[in-house]
Amino acid sequence: MKIKIDFVTNSSSTAYMIYNTSNEPRTLVDFAVENIHLLDRFKDAYNWNKGEPRFEIGPFLESASRVNIEFLPGVGQECVFGDEDGTSIGYVYDYMLREGGRSKNFSWRFHESRR
Repeated sequence: MKIKIDFVTNSSSTAYMIYNTSNEPRTLVDFAVENIHLLDRFKDAYNWNKGEPRFEIGPFLESASRVNIEFLPGVGQECVFGDEDGTSIGYVYDYMLREGGRSKNFSWRFHESRR
């Protein structure tokens, strides 16, 4: 019998298809700004993050800019978000995009869960 003695994580990540429904190139920062209500919903739903600076708007948008995803007009792109990467964008979108949705320039849907 083998026993695993190093670090074991229960973390997973989730893949989403995010579509740019506009006629202009967009970025993940554009998505984050347009859907900032998802950050507010995350903070309301998950009390453990109350008061953490990384879940304020400035650090959240900075996290989105570091991920640096570009969405071409009329095209969908797979995006993977997870809490294991430690970024605020990873935490928030891993949980808050699961139901799918639509905004002015984007639509998104669950694609797959990854462990």
